[in-house]
Order: sequence, then C-alpha cells, then structure tokens
Amino acid sequence: MPFFVHDGLRLQYFETGEGPPVLLIHGWGGRARRQWHASVTELRSFYRFFGLSLRGHGQSEEMGDPEYSLSDLAADCDALRVITGVERWAVVGYSLGGIVALKYASLYPDRVKAVCAVSPMIVPLWLALVMRYLRLPVAYGLRLARALPPSLSGKMLHNVAKTRLRTLFHTVDLMKQWEPKTTGIPASVPAVIILGDEDRSAHGERAIAAAPKMDVRMLENTGHFPLWRQRQRFVRELRDVLDTYAR
Repeated sequence: MPFFVHDGLRLQYFETGEGPPVLLIHGWGGRARRQWHASVTELRSFYRFFGLSLRGHGQSEEMGDPEYSLSDLAADCDALRVITGVERWAVVGYSLGGIVALKYASLYPDRVKAVCAVSPMIVPLWLALVMRYLRLPVAYGLRLARALPPSLSGKMLHNVAKTRLRTLFHTVDLMKQWEPKTTGIPASVPAVIILGDEDRSAHGERAIAAAPKMDVRMLENTGHFPLWRQRQRFVRELRDVLDTYAR
C-alpha cells in the first residue's frame, strides 16, 4: 500500500475501483484496508475508493506526543486528495472516521460532493473518564489483548490493540471534545448519517446537529458495527447514498 507525507508524517492509504471518487475514513483503532475492503469490494466497479489510515493507525506514523486536532486529521485527508489529483469527492467515515468526515466537510466544503457519517461516535462521559483516569490498567489490558491470539482476546479487540496506545487515548479525547452544533457544515453540502437502531454506545443521533439538513438512514436491528454484522444491508445503503449524492 502506498504512502504520502503530510505534516512530517508518512501516512498510508489504499486505492481501488473506477468511477467517481470516494474517500473512506476508518473508525477508532482501525486500519483503512482491513476496515473497508470487504464492504467496498462489490462497489469498486462503480466508484473509485481511497482509504486513509489515520495518524497512528495501521502503518501510518504518529507524533511522539500527539497534540493534533480534528482539523489536523481533516487536513491529512485533504492532502491525500491533492496528491491523488482528485478535485471533489464524496467522503464516508465510520465511528471516529464519521466525526472526521463531518469536520472535513465543514472545513473543505468546495471539495466535497457529499458527506456520510456511519455510526459517528459521540464518546459517553464514562468512557472518557475511564480513558483519562484509568490509563495504566487500560493500557495493560490492551497490551495483553495484543499479545494474545484473536481467538482468546476477540478479533475486534485484538485489532484495536495493535494501534499505538497514545493514539487510542488521544483520539478518545478528540471525540469527547467534538461539538456537533458548532461544526457548521454548509447547507450546500449534502449530509447523510447512517445509524443502527440498536446502537447504545455511540449516541450518533447527536451528530445530526452538524448540518442544517441531514438525511438520516436507520438500519433496523443493527448496533454500532454495521460494516461487519450487517454488511450486505450496509453495502446496499451505502450504494444508495453514493448513487444519490456522489455522481
């Protein structure tokens, strides 16, 4: 997978497909190809996908002491747009990536055909407090999950644990600080949110306030992980979103 350099960091991305361009932004503790590849495989005949591994995720480099903002992550995304020669694209993000996508649309509206946030993660207070005040036991648990085989630690936790610890802690802080009401996506940018009606952890419905008009798509009997647990339904919904707004 190729790399590019922005803000002094080597960032990894993948590219697949043909057609109108779409940026994919993964969730907390994820990696671009691992998180998106299966979902976009059957859509790559219709769209050209670019998946970015955010700072500290996958093989993308991280700062020694992360102090960057959501705006900096959005700037990384736009740097990828520039080096790939894309003029305007649709932007799709999952969980943490959903928040980055919405921030990107507010900062670079002229570069966005449409933005779609999938299960955007609004960090609950209890999780923010755990990650802030119980860092040592959390770090120990993540290191243990990284060392154990996925069959024991759980595949999803094992993959999250591979992400740099300082990245995991810092990005939780970023999600906690994000204020949907002050995001200010212009009305000229079509904005979509895909939510699971059984998602009790993300509180993604609060992200509706990020835009003056939001197309809300609800997936029934679905929690926070539609990319894996309801993949076919999610792919159909994503295809409809892209066919509606990205062409």
